[in-house]
Amino acid sequence: MLNRLQTKLGQSVKSKKLNVFGLFFLLAFLILVITKLSDTYVETISFNIQYKNLPEKNIITLDSVPKVNVTVSAHGFKLLSYYFYNKDYQLDFEKNTYIKGNSYVWLADKGIYDLKDLLGKNIKIVSVKPDTLLLPFGTLSVKKVPVILKSKINFAPGYDTLNGLEITPDSVNIIGAQKEIDNIDYVETKAFNFESIKTNINTNLDLEFSNSSDRLKLSESNINVTAQVEKFTEGTFDIPITILNLPNNVEINYFPKHIKVAYYLSLNDYKEIKPLDFIIECDYNDVIKSGQSFFKPKLIVNSAKVKSARMKQHKVEYIIK
Repeated sequence: MLNRLQTKLGQSVKSKKLNVFGLFFLLAFLILVITKLSDTYVETISFNIQYKNLPEKNIITLDSVPKVNVTVSAHGFKLLSYYFYNKDYQLDFEKNTYIKGNSYVWLADKGIYDLKDLLGKNIKIVSVKPDTLLLPFGTLSVKKVPVILKSKINFAPGYDTLNGLEITPDSVNIIGAQKEIDNIDYVETKAFNFESIKTNINTNLDLEFSNSSDRLKLSESNINVTAQVEKFTEGTFDIPITILNLPNNVEINYFPKHIKVAYYLSLNDYKEIKPLDFIIECDYNDVIKSGQSFFKPKLIVNSAKVKSARMKQHKVEYIIK
């Protein structure tokens, strides 16, 4: 039986009878579709609301964009087109709303005329739901907040930057309803990582604001990150200790008299740094107040070219003669 069916199907293909059958089948299907689409249907179309002529100083504070469901009666041909493009209704705040308290009020009785123009003459509107929209609004405010850089940078061995990463601008304005921007104290950049850096940094970073309300705006969408990267080295000096606030009638002996200081700076500035750029102080008043038998030395660096410095010793012993 199966072999006989396969044989007849093969003969039909060879004789092109199958092509004729397919053509008649397609024509019958098209006639059926046209007949169906010629009938009148009642359907509900959901329109997304878009705001038009909203005063610049105001902002709608709804958590989501409202929708309007319009039930219509029309031929299938007319309704078919609404499945192939976005269905947006522009709510005109100047024409179709009035203010009640802190909300705009939209009535379907007024908005229906714009909906008729949008749908066309051949579509009959049966109903509009909801028949009233309350759109609470707030007055826009501006708040300046700092930009926080989210970065992870690893320099190649022997390389560093004296002034660190610099961002421009270092702060931005948040624009939105007062009650929403009150809770925002800073804006972060999107995270970025740099590895084995040897050259200067100059790149743009987008600001991370996706977790905030869509109603809030930033004065800047990105910031510029720069850094001057140089080869760095370390040097050392033996710095004498200075005793402060020692009474005239008190004589002490202390040890050591010098402390070795290691400092870190750009190789280009290495020859410009002198021992006089460092001061180590011990305050006699500190040991009197604390009752300790030793000084805690403090290091003062007087050169902006030194990125960091540290003492090799943190205790100075003394005795009163």
